[in-house]
Amino acid sequence: MNRSIAVIILTLSASQAMATELRMLTSYDQTSAYTREVAQRYIARVGEASQGDIKINLNGPDVVSPFEQLEPVSSGVFDLLYTHGAYHTNTTGVGAAMDAVFVNPDATHESGLWEFIDTYYNELGLKLIAIPPLGSSGFQYVLKEPIEGTPGLEGRRVRGSATYTSTTQGLGGTPVLMSGGDVYSSLDRGVIDGAAWGLNGVEDFGWNEVAGYFTKPTFGQTYTYLFMNLTAFNALDEAKQDLLLEQGRALENETAAILDELAQQEWASLREKGMQETYFQPADAERLDALVNEGIWQLGIDKSPEAVSNMREIAEQNNMTATVE
Repeated sequence: MNRSIAVIILTLSASQAMATELRMLTSYDQTSAYTREVAQRYIARVGEASQGDIKINLNGPDVVSPFEQLEPVSSGVFDLLYTHGAYHTNTTGVGAAMDAVFVNPDATHESGLWEFIDTYYNELGLKLIAIPPLGSSGFQYVLKEPIEGTPGLEGRRVRGSATYTSTTQGLGGTPVLMSGGDVYSSLDRGVIDGAAWGLNGVEDFGWNEVAGYFTKPTFGQTYTYLFMNLTAFNALDEAKQDLLLEQGRALENETAAILDELAQQEWASLREKGMQETYFQPADAERLDALVNEGIWQLGIDKSPEAVSNMREIAEQNNMTATVE
Protein backbone atom coordinates (compact mmCIF):
# COMPACT_ATOMS: atom_id res chain seq x y z
CA MET A 1 0.00 0.00 0.00
CA ASN A 2 1.18 3.50 -0.81
CA ARG A 3 2.61 5.02 2.37
CA SER A 4 0.69 8.33 2.00
CA ILE A 5 -2.61 6.47 1.56
CA ALA A 6 -1.86 4.38 4.64
CA VAL A 7 -1.25 7.54 6.66
CA ILE A 8 -4.56 9.02 5.50
CA ILE A 9 -6.43 5.84 6.43
CA LEU A 10 -4.80 5.74 9.86
CA THR A 11 -5.61 9.42 10.41
CA LEU A 12 -9.26 8.93 9.43
CA SER A 13 -9.51 5.85 11.64
CA ALA A 14 -8.10 7.75 14.59
CA SER A 15 -10.51 10.63 13.98
CA GLN A 16 -13.48 8.27 13.81
CA ALA A 17 -12.34 6.53 16.98
CA MET A 18 -12.34 9.88 18.78
CA ALA A 19 -15.84 10.81 17.61
CA THR A 20 -18.40 10.97 20.41
CA GLU A 21 -21.59 8.97 19.87
CA LEU A 22 -24.53 9.66 22.17
CA ARG A 23 -27.95 8.01 22.56
CA MET A 24 -30.99 10.22 23.07
CA LEU A 25 -34.46 9.25 24.27
CA THR A 26 -37.46 11.32 23.16
CA SER A 27 -40.82 11.34 24.94
CA TYR A 28 -42.63 12.07 21.67
CA ASP A 29 -43.16 9.91 18.62
CA GLN A 30 -40.38 10.41 16.10
CA THR A 31 -42.86 11.76 13.53
CA SER A 32 -44.28 14.40 15.91
CA ALA A 33 -43.67 18.10 15.38
CA TYR A 34 -41.93 18.38 18.74
CA THR A 35 -39.41 15.63 18.03
CA ARG A 36 -38.88 16.88 14.50
CA GLU A 37 -38.60 20.59 15.24
CA VAL A 38 -36.80 20.42 18.58
CA ALA A 39 -34.95 17.14 19.22
CA GLN A 40 -33.92 16.45 15.64
CA ARG A 41 -33.10 20.13 15.10
CA TYR A 42 -30.74 19.99 18.08
CA ILE A 43 -29.13 16.80 16.77
CA ALA A 44 -28.55 18.46 13.40
CA ARG A 45 -27.14 21.61 15.00
CA VAL A 46 -24.69 19.62 17.12
CA GLY A 47 -23.61 17.48 14.18
CA GLU A 48 -22.96 20.52 12.03
CA ALA A 49 -21.23 22.56 14.74
CA SER A 50 -18.96 19.66 15.66
CA GLN A 51 -18.32 18.78 12.01
CA GLY A 52 -19.60 15.29 12.69
CA ASP A 53 -17.46 14.79 15.78
CA ILE A 54 -20.54 14.45 18.01
CA LYS A 55 -23.21 12.08 16.73
CA ILE A 56 -26.56 11.66 18.47
CA ASN A 57 -28.79 8.67 17.79
CA LEU A 58 -32.48 9.11 18.56
CA ASN A 59 -34.72 6.53 20.26
CA GLY A 60 -38.46 7.01 20.61
CA PRO A 61 -41.00 6.25 23.34
CA ASP A 62 -41.49 2.79 21.86
CA VAL A 63 -38.15 1.91 23.49
CA VAL A 64 -38.93 3.40 26.94
CA SER A 65 -42.27 4.87 28.05
CA PRO A 66 -42.20 8.69 28.43
CA PHE A 67 -43.18 8.30 32.10
CA GLU A 68 -40.17 6.05 32.76
CA GLN A 69 -37.41 7.82 30.80
CA LEU A 70 -35.82 9.93 33.54
CA GLU A 71 -34.24 6.98 35.38
CA PRO A 72 -32.45 5.31 32.44
CA VAL A 73 -30.87 8.66 31.52
CA SER A 74 -29.91 9.61 35.06
CA SER A 75 -28.37 6.13 35.51
CA GLY A 76 -26.46 6.33 32.22
CA VAL A 77 -28.28 3.72 30.13
CA PHE A 78 -28.99 6.59 27.70
CA ASP A 79 -26.99 9.80 27.39
CA LEU A 80 -29.64 12.39 26.52
CA LEU A 81 -33.34 12.96 27.08
CA TYR A 82 -35.85 15.17 25.28
CA THR A 83 -38.99 15.38 27.39
CA HIS A 84 -41.61 17.49 29.15
CA GLY A 85 -41.58 17.99 32.91
CA ALA A 86 -45.09 16.56 33.22
CA TYR A 87 -43.74 13.12 32.32
CA HIS A 88 -41.72 12.87 35.53
CA THR A 89 -43.90 14.59 38.13
CA ASN A 90 -43.76 11.32 40.09
CA THR A 91 -40.11 12.33 40.76
CA THR A 92 -40.30 16.14 40.93
CA GLY A 93 -42.57 19.08 40.21
CA VAL A 94 -39.73 21.37 39.12
CA GLY A 95 -39.79 20.49 35.42
CA ALA A 96 -43.54 20.94 35.01
CA ALA A 97 -43.53 24.21 37.00
CA MET A 98 -41.55 25.94 34.26
CA ASP A 99 -44.81 26.09 32.28
CA ALA A 100 -45.85 28.97 34.59
CA VAL A 101 -42.99 31.18 33.33
CA PHE A 102 -43.35 33.60 30.41
CA VAL A 103 -41.42 32.71 27.26
CA ASN A 104 -38.22 34.74 27.29
CA PRO A 105 -35.10 32.52 27.12
CA ASP A 106 -32.75 35.41 27.83
CA ALA A 107 -34.66 36.33 31.00
CA THR A 108 -34.69 32.69 32.08
CA HIS A 109 -30.88 32.73 32.00
CA GLU A 110 -30.29 36.25 33.30
CA SER A 111 -32.67 35.84 36.26
CA GLY A 112 -30.80 32.79 37.53
CA LEU A 113 -33.81 30.51 36.97
CA TRP A 114 -32.01 28.38 34.36
CA GLU A 115 -29.07 27.88 36.71
CA PHE A 116 -31.41 27.01 39.59
CA ILE A 117 -33.11 24.29 37.53
CA ASP A 118 -29.74 22.99 36.34
CA THR A 119 -28.41 22.73 39.89
CA TYR A 120 -31.59 20.99 41.03
CA TYR A 121 -31.42 18.33 38.32
CA ASN A 122 -27.70 17.80 38.97
CA GLU A 123 -28.81 16.16 42.22
CA LEU A 124 -30.84 13.72 40.09
CA GLY A 125 -27.78 12.84 38.01
CA LEU A 126 -28.71 15.08 35.07
CA LYS A 127 -27.15 18.08 33.35
CA LEU A 128 -29.57 20.64 31.91
CA ILE A 129 -28.75 21.35 28.26
CA ALA A 130 -31.75 23.43 27.14
CA ILE A 131 -35.32 24.46 27.97
CA PRO A 132 -36.88 24.97 24.50
CA PRO A 133 -40.30 26.69 24.51
CA LEU A 134 -43.01 25.21 22.29
CA GLY A 135 -44.21 28.54 20.96
CA SER A 136 -44.71 32.00 22.42
CA SER A 137 -48.09 30.83 23.74
CA GLY A 138 -49.07 27.38 24.90
CA PHE A 139 -52.73 26.37 25.03
CA GLN A 140 -56.22 26.56 23.54
CA TYR A 141 -59.61 24.91 23.89
CA VAL A 142 -61.38 22.93 21.20
CA LEU A 143 -65.18 23.15 21.61
CA LYS A 144 -68.25 21.61 20.03
CA GLU A 145 -70.24 24.84 20.44
CA PRO A 146 -69.09 28.49 20.37
CA ILE A 147 -68.56 30.68 23.44
CA GLU A 148 -71.66 32.80 24.06
CA GLY A 149 -71.01 34.64 27.31
CA THR A 150 -69.00 34.69 30.51
CA PRO A 151 -67.74 32.57 32.11
CA GLY A 152 -67.03 31.03 28.74
CA LEU A 153 -67.02 27.36 29.72
CA GLU A 154 -70.00 27.45 32.09
CA GLY A 155 -71.87 24.17 32.11
CA ARG A 156 -69.40 22.36 29.86
CA ARG A 157 -67.46 19.20 30.54
CA VAL A 158 -63.96 19.76 29.20
CA ARG A 159 -61.12 17.31 28.78
CA GLY A 160 -57.79 18.25 30.28
CA SER A 161 -54.81 17.17 32.32
CA ALA A 162 -54.03 18.52 35.78
CA THR A 163 -52.31 21.46 34.05
CA TYR A 164 -55.65 22.89 32.89
CA THR A 165 -57.83 22.17 35.94
CA SER A 166 -57.70 25.63 37.52
CA THR A 167 -58.30 27.35 34.18
CA THR A 168 -61.30 25.21 33.27
CA GLN A 169 -62.83 25.63 36.72
CA GLY A 170 -62.12 29.37 36.72
CA LEU A 171 -64.04 29.64 33.43
CA GLY A 172 -67.04 27.78 34.82
CA GLY A 173 -66.34 24.38 33.28
CA THR A 174 -66.03 20.91 34.76
CA PRO A 175 -62.59 19.32 34.17
CA VAL A 176 -62.48 15.75 32.90
CA LEU A 177 -59.10 14.04 33.14
CA MET A 178 -58.61 12.11 29.92
CA SER A 179 -55.79 11.13 27.56
CA GLY A 180 -55.59 12.79 24.16
CA GLY A 181 -56.30 9.48 22.46
CA ASP A 182 -59.78 9.28 24.04
CA VAL A 183 -60.92 12.78 23.08
CA TYR A 184 -62.24 12.04 19.57
CA SER A 185 -64.71 9.36 20.63
CA SER A 186 -65.73 11.30 23.74
CA LEU A 187 -66.51 14.42 21.70
CA ASP A 188 -68.31 12.34 19.12
CA ARG A 189 -70.51 10.64 21.77
CA GLY A 190 -71.15 13.84 23.72
CA VAL A 191 -69.30 12.62 26.82
CA ILE A 192 -67.38 15.90 26.81
CA ASP A 193 -68.13 19.30 25.28
CA GLY A 194 -64.54 20.28 24.55
CA ALA A 195 -60.88 19.67 25.20
CA ALA A 196 -57.94 21.73 26.43
CA TRP A 197 -54.84 21.16 24.31
CA GLY A 198 -51.64 22.68 22.98
CA LEU A 199 -51.42 24.69 19.76
CA ASN A 200 -50.28 21.78 17.59
CA GLY A 201 -51.92 18.42 17.00
CA VAL A 202 -55.67 19.06 16.77
CA GLU A 203 -55.60 18.23 13.07
CA ASP A 204 -53.47 15.13 13.63
CA PHE A 205 -56.09 13.79 16.04
CA GLY A 206 -58.92 14.68 13.63
CA TRP A 207 -60.86 16.59 16.28
CA ASN A 208 -62.07 18.98 13.59
CA GLU A 209 -64.41 16.18 12.54
CA VAL A 210 -66.22 16.20 15.89
CA ALA A 211 -65.75 19.79 17.13
CA GLY A 212 -66.41 23.03 15.29
CA TYR A 213 -64.43 25.65 17.21
CA PHE A 214 -61.03 26.55 18.60
CA THR A 215 -60.70 29.34 21.14
CA LYS A 216 -58.96 32.70 21.11
CA PRO A 217 -56.96 34.15 22.68
CA THR A 218 -54.49 31.37 23.33
CA PHE A 219 -52.99 31.33 26.80
CA GLY A 220 -50.12 30.20 28.97
CA GLN A 221 -46.92 28.65 27.69
CA THR A 222 -45.22 25.28 27.69
CA TYR A 223 -41.62 24.09 27.56
CA THR A 224 -39.71 20.93 26.88
CA TYR A 225 -36.28 19.92 28.18
CA LEU A 226 -33.01 18.52 26.95
CA PHE A 227 -31.08 16.74 29.68
CA MET A 228 -27.81 14.82 29.62
CA ASN A 229 -26.51 12.22 32.02
CA LEU A 230 -24.30 14.26 34.37
CA THR A 231 -21.45 11.74 34.49
CA ALA A 232 -21.38 11.48 30.70
CA PHE A 233 -21.40 15.27 30.38
CA ASN A 234 -18.56 15.68 32.86
CA ALA A 235 -16.53 13.05 30.99
CA LEU A 236 -16.48 15.21 27.85
CA ASP A 237 -13.69 17.68 27.26
CA GLU A 238 -14.51 21.33 27.83
CA ALA A 239 -14.83 22.13 24.13
CA LYS A 240 -17.54 19.50 23.64
CA GLN A 241 -19.36 20.56 26.79
CA ASP A 242 -19.39 24.16 25.57
CA LEU A 243 -20.60 23.10 22.14
CA LEU A 244 -23.55 21.13 23.54
CA LEU A 245 -24.57 24.03 25.76
CA GLU A 246 -24.11 26.66 23.05
CA GLN A 247 -26.31 24.72 20.65
CA GLY A 248 -28.86 24.27 23.41
CA ARG A 249 -28.95 28.03 24.01
CA ALA A 250 -29.36 28.66 20.27
CA LEU A 251 -32.20 26.13 20.16
CA GLU A 252 -34.02 27.90 23.01
CA ASN A 253 -33.98 31.12 21.01
CA GLU A 254 -35.48 29.67 17.82
CA THR A 255 -38.13 27.08 18.73
CA ALA A 256 -40.87 29.52 19.77
CA ALA A 257 -41.00 31.15 16.33
CA ILE A 258 -40.89 27.78 14.58
CA LEU A 259 -43.76 26.31 16.60
CA ASP A 260 -45.74 29.56 16.29
CA GLU A 261 -45.54 29.25 12.50
CA LEU A 262 -46.65 25.61 12.63
CA ALA A 263 -49.65 26.64 14.74
CA GLN A 264 -50.60 29.31 12.19
CA GLN A 265 -50.40 26.73 9.43
CA GLU A 266 -52.58 24.30 11.37
CA TRP A 267 -55.24 26.92 12.14
CA ALA A 268 -55.39 27.85 8.44
CA SER A 269 -55.87 24.20 7.54
CA LEU A 270 -58.53 23.73 10.23
CA ARG A 271 -60.45 26.73 8.88
CA GLU A 272 -60.40 25.18 5.44
CA LYS A 273 -61.87 22.04 6.99
CA GLY A 274 -64.73 24.00 8.57
CA MET A 275 -63.54 24.94 12.06
CA GLN A 276 -63.95 28.51 13.30
CA GLU A 277 -62.49 30.73 16.00
CA THR A 278 -64.63 31.47 19.03
CA TYR A 279 -63.57 34.20 21.43
CA PHE A 280 -63.54 34.50 25.20
CA GLN A 281 -65.15 37.67 26.49
CA PRO A 282 -62.65 40.31 27.73
CA ALA A 283 -63.44 39.55 31.38
CA ASP A 284 -62.34 35.94 30.82
CA ALA A 285 -59.56 36.61 28.33
CA GLU A 286 -57.62 38.84 30.69
CA ARG A 287 -57.59 36.10 33.35
CA LEU A 288 -56.44 33.19 31.20
CA ASP A 289 -52.69 33.45 31.79
CA ALA A 290 -53.08 34.00 35.52
CA LEU A 291 -55.48 31.07 35.89
CA VAL A 292 -53.26 28.56 34.13
CA ASN A 293 -50.05 29.81 35.76
CA GLU A 294 -51.56 29.70 39.25
CA GLY A 295 -52.66 26.11 38.69
CA ILE A 296 -49.23 25.07 37.41
CA TRP A 297 -47.41 26.68 40.32
CA GLN A 298 -49.67 24.89 42.77
CA LEU A 299 -49.13 21.55 41.04
CA GLY A 300 -45.38 22.03 41.26
CA ILE A 301 -45.49 23.11 44.90
CA ASP A 302 -47.60 20.09 45.82
CA LYS A 303 -44.86 17.82 44.40
CA SER A 304 -41.70 19.75 45.37
CA PRO A 305 -42.65 22.51 47.86
CA GLU A 306 -39.27 24.11 48.60
CA ALA A 307 -37.76 23.96 45.11
CA VAL A 308 -40.84 25.19 43.24
CA SER A 309 -41.46 27.93 45.81
CA ASN A 310 -37.93 29.15 45.09
CA MET A 311 -38.61 29.02 41.34
CA ARG A 312 -41.77 31.03 41.80
CA GLU A 313 -39.95 33.62 43.88
CA ILE A 314 -37.35 34.09 41.14
CA ALA A 315 -40.06 34.37 38.48
CA GLU A 316 -42.15 36.86 40.44
CA GLN A 317 -39.15 39.02 41.34
CA ASN A 318 -38.29 39.28 37.64
CA ASN A 319 -41.87 39.77 36.34
CA MET A 320 -41.77 36.42 34.52
CA THR A 321 -45.16 35.03 35.57
CA ALA A 322 -48.81 36.04 35.94
CA THR A 323 -50.79 34.95 38.97
CA VAL A 324 -54.31 35.42 40.25
CA GLU A 325 -54.75 38.56 42.35
